[in-house]
Amino acid sequence: MSLHKSKGLTAELVIVVGCIEGLIPFVKSNLPLAEQARMLEEQRRLFYVAITRTRNILVLSSVTELPRNLAYRMGAEVRGGNRTHAKTIASRFLSELGPARPEAVPGTLVVKAQ
Repeated sequence: MSLHKSKGLTAELVIVVGCIEGLIPFVKSNLPLAEQARMLEEQRRLFYVAITRTRNILVLSSVTELPRNLAYRMGAEVRGGNRTHAKTIASRFLSELGPARPEAVPGTLVVKAQ
């Protein structure tokens, strides 16, 4: 479901995927700066709603690279990489969770832990 639809709901497990700049938050760069700031605050509020819906487990997921053409079509912000793949930028909202947030765990370790 979308971040918008999660308001008022709870679940044992909540997974928020796509925690990369350009997706979460998604802010249109062609808008005036004041409108961009308003959109960013709305996206921050929606992210907060999403991460507070869980009763037990919260998973925040992102990717470190995407095929360059897919990243462009999705609107993901990227830097570096090579001709075919681009490095993504983690969502600023992840760092805003503060110093008490758990350390990131690579997906390969999550799969092995099961």
